[in-house]
Amino acid sequence: MAVRTDRNLQLTFGSLFFWSFGIGLYDSLIPIYARQLGASPVELGTLFTLRHLALAAGFLTGWILTDRFSRRTVIAASWISSTPVPLLLAAAPSYGWLLPGLLLYEFGYFGLPAVHAYITRRVPPSELASTFGVMGTISSSGFVIAPSVGGFVADQWGIRATLLIGAVFYVLSTLLMLRVRHEDAGAAATGASPVPTRADLRPLWTPMWIYAGATLAILITNPFLSPYLREVRGMSLSEIGFQSSMVAVGGVTLTILAGRMGDRFGIVPTLAAALLLFALGILLVAVAPVALLPVFAIVRTRSPLFNLGHALIGARAPGAMVGRAFAMAGVLSALLASVGSLVGGYAYEVNPVLPLAISVGVAIAMAAALLAWSTTSTVRPAADTMG
Repeated sequence: MAVRTDRNLQLTFGSLFFWSFGIGLYDSLIPIYARQLGASPVELGTLFTLRHLALAAGFLTGWILTDRFSRRTVIAASWISSTPVPLLLAAAPSYGWLLPGLLLYEFGYFGLPAVHAYITRRVPPSELASTFGVMGTISSSGFVIAPSVGGFVADQWGIRATLLIGAVFYVLSTLLMLRVRHEDAGAAATGASPVPTRADLRPLWTPMWIYAGATLAILITNPFLSPYLREVRGMSLSEIGFQSSMVAVGGVTLTILAGRMGDRFGIVPTLAAALLLFALGILLVAVAPVALLPVFAIVRTRSPLFNLGHALIGARAPGAMVGRAFAMAGVLSALLASVGSLVGGYAYEVNPVLPLAISVGVAIAMAAALLAWSTTSTVRPAADTMG
């Protein structure tokens, strides 16, 4: 595989590992942190709605910048601007003051389409699903230990201490990303048109809606899963952190498998299977015995869904606008997720299990639609038709 011999991809994936380790220390604790700082379920849902709107703005900015300017510049600006986020979160005196850090972090995703475009351009189409699978596995590896460490530190010294440790890993990630050399400079260097035509967009709408729907199934639940485990299932911060580590174990083991299956059997049916597995994992959160939740957490990993979606978009996007294709998909999914978070907040206030039930329903509906589409279309494995 190209990753084994490409030093720049190795540096990129190493940077992503440190970044995922940093956010893995505290990400599952943020909803609980917001609750500790006074947020109600509706206010928590609103907080995440604003996060997703900032994410949409970040991807929209990525749409403007990616494929037009040097990818090195775009990626470096993204990483540097997001580095102070854990310090801003640690300094928040109330839940409202979490917004500057959360919004800055989400907006900082404007560089991610450039990363995805850079990876897409460096590997052959036949290896896209497996390469994005490697990327997801490496990112998930950062979450294997980090949430358990973060939960332990939070139980002993508070969530703010966990955030300070996270800031150290953000700095390490940024230093590593700045060492990556980017030979291609985007559309500005190739003479590609900055305005996509209708013909450019036509093959992208279906994969973008597929990616957005899969993301919606994930992010409806995201703000409320940790509070549910804490407030309904009675788990400690350390136990919640350990369960997040087990989700990452699932990401490490299942993402690379999903990537290989996507290359061999087709991205769409593999994504449908991953959605059904995710739905089962969320369902088990509500009905399984607490003692078994860490084991069942393995199957509710999100990484295969994200990375199969990225591979599908990368395989369908015209070469001159591959970065903007990822940005468009990010904007669409973030806007849908902002609505989902707001609905989830009101649903949690009515019954804490409702956001989980909605997420399961969306995932199953998406999987059914994908299976129906794969049997009526000419979709075959990525190496055959996704280019």
